[in-house]
Amino acid sequence: MTTPARSTSRYPSGLITLALAIVLPLTAHAAPPGLESIFPAGGKIGTTFEINVAGAGLEKDSPGIWCSAPGVTFQPGAKPKTFTVTLAADAKPGPCLIRLHTSAGSTPPRIFHIGTLDEFAELEPNDVPSDLKKAEPRANTTFNGTLAKAGDIDTYPIRLQKGKTVQIMLHGYSLGSPMDPALRLLDSRGIEIASGHDTHNLDPRIEHTPAQSGTYFVQVLAFAHPPAADVSLKGSANHIYRLSLAEKAPAEPPKPEPAQITTPVTLRGILSKPKEEDIFSLQAKKGEEWALSLLSEHFDTVLRIDDSTGKTLTQSDDIDKDTSNSALRWKVAKDGEVKIIVADRFHGGSPAHSYELSVQPTTASITATLDTHAYLIEPGKSTDIKLAIKITGTPTTKLTAQAQQLPPGITAAPLEIPAKGGELKLTLKAAPDALPSQTPIRIEILGTPQPTTATYTIPFTEPRGPLLISQDPQPWLTVTAAKKK
Repeated sequence: MTTPARSTSRYPSGLITLALAIVLPLTAHAAPPGLESIFPAGGKIGTTFEINVAGAGLEKDSPGIWCSAPGVTFQPGAKPKTFTVTLAADAKPGPCLIRLHTSAGSTPPRIFHIGTLDEFAELEPNDVPSDLKKAEPRANTTFNGTLAKAGDIDTYPIRLQKGKTVQIMLHGYSLGSPMDPALRLLDSRGIEIASGHDTHNLDPRIEHTPAQSGTYFVQVLAFAHPPAADVSLKGSANHIYRLSLAEKAPAEPPKPEPAQITTPVTLRGILSKPKEEDIFSLQAKKGEEWALSLLSEHFDTVLRIDDSTGKTLTQSDDIDKDTSNSALRWKVAKDGEVKIIVADRFHGGSPAHSYELSVQPTTASITATLDTHAYLIEPGKSTDIKLAIKITGTPTTKLTAQAQQLPPGITAAPLEIPAKGGELKLTLKAAPDALPSQTPIRIEILGTPQPTTATYTIPFTEPRGPLLISQDPQPWLTVTAAKKK
């Protein structure tokens, strides 16, 4: 089959590689285990199924498994590196984090997705439509697959109805798989009628309304990350993905938002057509300070403030490199009307371009970032948690960092935070008789108008847009067994 041409991306082509198999020792103890992949990387609420895990060190010790979401339970499987997963009927749909841990420590977290559609695993061979003579076309389904080798293409038959829009969405990059994936939609003759590559991250999405009912084909393929001169298709045992096919109900027309707003306000809207901008008018008073945020899962946001003449006073098109959302903090220089503009960086628009805009008076805000995802401590010893504290505004009280949810025998004195923030160390101490344990902990910043929880960045490299989960407030703590004298 001819390799499809690569599409132009709004981000540099590539994929963040999850550093799960290479974990530096935290102490002189044996290295913690690694976790390279989980298959399938999710499942349907109310079902029980088996997962396979791959990673260094998982065969040497019977690993435990932890999940950040309630309603998810695990039992050891019949074979090594397998678990039986049960998703309760009341489990919350969406992404969560999974860790495997042994006496040597924890793997970095891996993203797992709890879904609502029926789930099926790919059946090989499925490189081209002619391989699928016995495969049943499906709709409203999630397929779990692996692009197992270089040049691999996975093909799925789907059933579409005339005039009924289908959304075809792939999670691969956003799960942490080493892939820069793409999608193709073929008609019954095998002719491409739609394609998708990067959205606001590297994962593709297609929305299509067929002119005729019948069987169509979706193809999944992937390119290299980091990008290379070689544009051939790539694959490996860790190129794991979830492909969802969901028929969409007709979109309701958005309710018009008032042009004139007052603060504080949180409102929702839709950029319903290409090049559309939503404009909100606000009477500003000199000396006021505002915090604005613009959130969307569906487009790369731009948030702008113009004066009454149309002159741009300030704007933001990214909070940071890991997200497509926008945020601004702005101090009003003079009285008068200003306009808050919501836009798509790439001038898109559709019934799916929904967003949430918040305009609030500012208070002191704190961002607290942890240096890593996991810590290890020996009985009778101590270990430091490094914190990067960024303070905006002026706190009204003294700030302290405090460790919460520590296991028995582990203590940490509250750490006073300077008014300007900075790089700090919070020291954990283990009593000589502290027992071995494995548990998530939390680092809280207290004394602000609202407590702040320190987070770490899910350990990926070279991000190209957000993952399903990019930040986590639950670092892992391993208390080792006391060394024998």
